[in-house]
Amino acid sequence: MLLTNKNSKLKLVFAFVFAGITTHSIAADATDNNKQQMSEKNPGDREGHNMQEVVPREAIPPAPILNTQDALNSFVLHDDFALEVIADSPLVFDPVVVQYDASGNLWVVEMTTFMPDAEANGEMQHESQIVVLRDKNNDGVMDERQVILEKLLLPRALAFVQGGILWADQQKLYFTEVSHKSDKFTVGQTEVIDGEYAAGGNVEHKPNGLLYSLDNWYYSAKSEIKYRPYPLTADIPAGGEEIYRNHLWKMVRARTEYRGQWGISQDDYGRHYFNFNSSSILTTSFLPDVAIRNPKHKFPKAILGQVVGTTDIYPVRVTPGINRGYLEGMLDEKYRLRHHTAACGPLVYRGNQFPAEYYGIGLVAEPAANLVKATRILEQDGVVAGENLFEKQEILASTDERFRPVNAYNAPDGTVTLVDFYHGIIQHRTYLTTYLRQQITMRELERNKHIGRIYRLKHKKSAVKRNNYLDKVAVAELVSYLGHDNGWHRDMAKQIIVMQQYQQLVPELKKLASRSDNPLAKINALWTLEGLGVVDFAVLKQAALSNQPKVLATVYRLAEKLPTNADIQKWLYQQALVVNPQSKNALELACGTHKAWAALAYIINKFALSDFSLAALADAEAAFLAEQGQQISEQSANKIRAVMNVQSVDNSMAHLSESQVESFNRGKGFYQGAAACFGCHGKDGEGSSIVPPLNKSEWVVGSSARLAAILLHGFTGPMTVNGQAYNSPMSMPGLAGNSEFSDQDLADIATYIRNAWNNSSSAVESTEVTKVRQQTAQQNQPFTTETIQDNFN
Repeated sequence: MLLTNKNSKLKLVFAFVFAGITTHSIAADATDNNKQQMSEKNPGDREGHNMQEVVPREAIPPAPILNTQDALNSFVLHDDFALEVIADSPLVFDPVVVQYDASGNLWVVEMTTFMPDAEANGEMQHESQIVVLRDKNNDGVMDERQVILEKLLLPRALAFVQGGILWADQQKLYFTEVSHKSDKFTVGQTEVIDGEYAAGGNVEHKPNGLLYSLDNWYYSAKSEIKYRPYPLTADIPAGGEEIYRNHLWKMVRARTEYRGQWGISQDDYGRHYFNFNSSSILTTSFLPDVAIRNPKHKFPKAILGQVVGTTDIYPVRVTPGINRGYLEGMLDEKYRLRHHTAACGPLVYRGNQFPAEYYGIGLVAEPAANLVKATRILEQDGVVAGENLFEKQEILASTDERFRPVNAYNAPDGTVTLVDFYHGIIQHRTYLTTYLRQQITMRELERNKHIGRIYRLKHKKSAVKRNNYLDKVAVAELVSYLGHDNGWHRDMAKQIIVMQQYQQLVPELKKLASRSDNPLAKINALWTLEGLGVVDFAVLKQAALSNQPKVLATVYRLAEKLPTNADIQKWLYQQALVVNPQSKNALELACGTHKAWAALAYIINKFALSDFSLAALADAEAAFLAEQGQQISEQSANKIRAVMNVQSVDNSMAHLSESQVESFNRGKGFYQGAAACFGCHGKDGEGSSIVPPLNKSEWVVGSSARLAAILLHGFTGPMTVNGQAYNSPMSMPGLAGNSEFSDQDLADIATYIRNAWNNSSSAVESTEVTKVRQQTAQQNQPFTTETIQDNFN
């Protein structure tokens, strides 16, 4: 949102949000995504029967509502760090998302109706808000509150754009006009940007987060859609569609990779970081939109979600309040959670207040265990990995069970801003087991107040710099901030220039991109130019002379936007002769875009055919083989031919009767809606690096009785699908005890997944589900490979 003062100096409010916490990522036990709506009133609660309390009651401390000082005293931090409160109730209530604007105001999304009690009474009331907090004396602590939007329904995403804000509720993405005058914001008209932004799924399985990324697009977790505002006269990029326009800009929507569940972040090079509820941090190690280029070739799951770090966690209090706390192995000998179960809100630290050794670490909130985990992010040859930052200790943990960290952000002063939802119940009712309900009652966790706190995590021995905001920076000075040592400043300066379309800065930006010795300044200058619609071949060639791998990767990615001609093909071949492992993937893609087949063949011969080679060859495999087939190995050529021969599946379902097709269609609605199976297995049924696929799975298309048993009672532990072993810490929930799902509903789900995607098998009738339900009436634990085979072949 662009705001100007009387002196024509810039005031711009910008934010991107990691709204992944909404419901599921603030769930007490997201490990199982438990779809069972269980209560004491539900006699069919199969998992509720005979569930033993594994934690002695005398070992469980109480969980009173703490005042601010007692809350601070409850923390155990690594010796290098300290925690301060920068906002507390009544200044803020139930915060789930925050971000600083260019003036240092803190914009907060308050989800005030999430789980008011164990029955979620009143949750669907339009009572949530978006507010702005002000730091009047520039000490980093908030002093004033202004409500911007009220009477919202479970808002989950927020970002700023020229002229106002983008935000999403339970269903839609909106634009609201906001202007700024005399230290107050004035709210104008609200319009729908995308009515399908959060369509489908239940309350815990919705797209979330609007990360304004390095490449000038907004990305969401749990979504395959991205958005970008373009000038009204700009051309729409290939693959994009205009979905909205106003007097300032038009919004373009396009497809991207589906990533993560609960929050999204980026590093200095525009690579995205995300997670699943039982993972720590995942990444792709490459810029977006690569894996979807060639529809005939699917990237391996391990590349689409490369594991960064470990899942082990180290709480400082007993943690019985998790949905499956009665399962063996969930807790350690001290009755503390062993592994992530509600990981959310990932952040790559890019500030300048922590010492250099901490720059680039990853932080993940774990509200189920009342802690924040820190991971050292490592990289070799462009591939990202990680390890625990500290030995069997978290950077921050609390003995207060109501401390629910849900998001973290890089702050203008170089510290980390941490959002504490501070809520007793964080497991949504749809997934609430009787076991957890008993835990809630035992410690009066249902006794909620509208509280919430926002903290500053700082390095104890380093000075906190006085906040240096960008609202009063002259336009001509913004370029210098693209090389700032604080990532917040680089991001904000770039966003201001691009959103305001400051074309007068192009000469200085070209100079910075071409001549700077600072790789981050060069990268940001190049992407800022792209945001202004300027991709200059001469500038790219000059920038490439630095030979810095990350700069080269940026140059090659941007080179794809140039028109194809002999000069660029020649230059790409020259680059191929000296390419390094860290930038070769980006160069391959550029070679494919410009049909620089000789250069691509050279890279394939040097590094071997890769997923990126096949992505580069999308729809051009035949042309490449005709020109370079004799220049590459026969093995590589055969792999390319195999991709060429991939046929799209004609899933006509001709073997199903009319009523069975109706069952299939109902099952699709459940899969993508109330049952939210897609939340873990994906809309394409391919699962993830930690979740087994449903597509082409013998567990799905094999025994229908076995499938019905798993749908009823769930599954946990190792599983082998098509020869590949999976040992996810996640437990698949059963639906036997959920009165919202009838046997016909479960039959519909089974019929859908047995005939969706590449699957083609018989339908499942409700009578078979009923029979299996009766046969397994005493089953009160999720099945394992061993126990399911004992009962069903």
